[in-house]
Amino acid sequence: MDRITGQKIQNLDLIRQLFTTKRHILGPILCINNQINPSTACHMAAHHWGKECLRSAFVLFIGSFKKSFRVYASLYLVSAILRGKNVTYFLTKLPVETVRSTVFLAANCFYFMMFFCLSRKIFGGISYWGNLLFTFPACLASILIERKQRRGLLAVYLTNLAAETGFNMLVSRGHIRSIPNGEVLLFAISSALYGLLFKMKSLDGGLSNLIRLLVGSAELMESKKPDRKSRVVTYYGVMTVILNNLITRLDQMFLQHHSRRNRWHNRLVDSIRNFEHRIERFLDSFNKANRYSHHKCHHRYNCLIYTILGFIQRFLAGFGLQAAIKLVGSIGILVKKPSVLIKLLKDKDNIQLGMFLGCFTFVFRAISCALRWLTNSHDKLHGLIAGFFAGWSMVFYKSSSIALYLNFKLLEILWMIGVKNKKLPLVKPFDIILYTISTGFVLWVALYEPHNIRRAYWKFLLKISDNRFSQVNRFILDEFGLKSSTIDRKF
Repeated sequence: MDRITGQKIQNLDLIRQLFTTKRHILGPILCINNQINPSTACHMAAHHWGKECLRSAFVLFIGSFKKSFRVYASLYLVSAILRGKNVTYFLTKLPVETVRSTVFLAANCFYFMMFFCLSRKIFGGISYWGNLLFTFPACLASILIERKQRRGLLAVYLTNLAAETGFNMLVSRGHIRSIPNGEVLLFAISSALYGLLFKMKSLDGGLSNLIRLLVGSAELMESKKPDRKSRVVTYYGVMTVILNNLITRLDQMFLQHHSRRNRWHNRLVDSIRNFEHRIERFLDSFNKANRYSHHKCHHRYNCLIYTILGFIQRFLAGFGLQAAIKLVGSIGILVKKPSVLIKLLKDKDNIQLGMFLGCFTFVFRAISCALRWLTNSHDKLHGLIAGFFAGWSMVFYKSSSIALYLNFKLLEILWMIGVKNKKLPLVKPFDIILYTISTGFVLWVALYEPHNIRRAYWKFLLKISDNRFSQVNRFILDEFGLKSSTIDRKF
């Protein structure tokens, strides 16, 4: 008999001695025997690091605050640098926003623990469905702390996570079967509708800019061919402009006393631009010799160069982005062992993201050009067809989280279009309601069925709870017949 099996038998014996199962309108409830203090149920099942519920919740809050502050401090700092914020923002708004989001996340852990203990007290034991009801006020109280600007984003993300979790629960119960490449099909459908909305200019804000950056502004209905001055930015200068803006912002914030001729980044940016201009001259000469471009196409070069160039650009951008993320996340390892750099750059994830973005752009542009040649027009429906086929490029970088997020974001966009046209009502606190229901459901499943939670989110819960979430005695919760302890056999 191994250690894990012996531990489980000991826990089962303990359950038989201390717990009894009672029937309730909300389902079975695990209750402590009458001769023992009722708070023992909370202590044994949820917070073994402390016997008192309130004190244990405060310990969880403090640990979560420390971990959450590290997460948000680094996240907001990098975001502020990329957005080019000034020194005043770094000294005034950034600390306030970081602390507020940190308190929100820590409060979510605190309220979740307190309402778990409160439900035990009200129902007289650990209630499976009762805990679900009590997670909602816990999440509602915490989301009210967070800034309004972030509530919508959090609501959409948690909603797609809740949908994926619910699907996993149905699969684990045998009610439905998983669909091979289902996330790819889902992404292709949403990509088709995004392509249509992009052609119709019905997308606002960052999403419209993201699609324009991905497929090119030449795919818009009324776009004009770029002139020589804007060609670098349009075709080659995406990474160059980002690099130049980032270094310039850093230079302005921290190196203002240097003169322009001493700024170290000028030579780097100028060399990159010189290289780009050489490529431009080569493409100009090739384009003059091969003019295979329809008069309805708004791109500068012919269709062949246009599609191939799109693939190369987006492949390099995707490869560089994924590599940069891995490098930033492995700074500590790189300092100790620089040889890991080659391994990180050769990681297959870098190539997969590059192929995903490159093939998406290539297919979208190729089909759009083909449709313009076949129909002799630049129609909005071309975006629907091109977007659907381009969406299948996700086979190189499968991600259910991306597919679900874009679908729920699409529903939000369509709803707001209906509100704008006065066809649908505007529900102002809808983001709060959506977050409350979605997060409450996800946390409830994470307590009783953590094996059905997305692995990355489970690791996130462990991180922000200071690993307290893994210390729940799920062998006790196995009495509900949900195999709660399968996620961690080390308790």
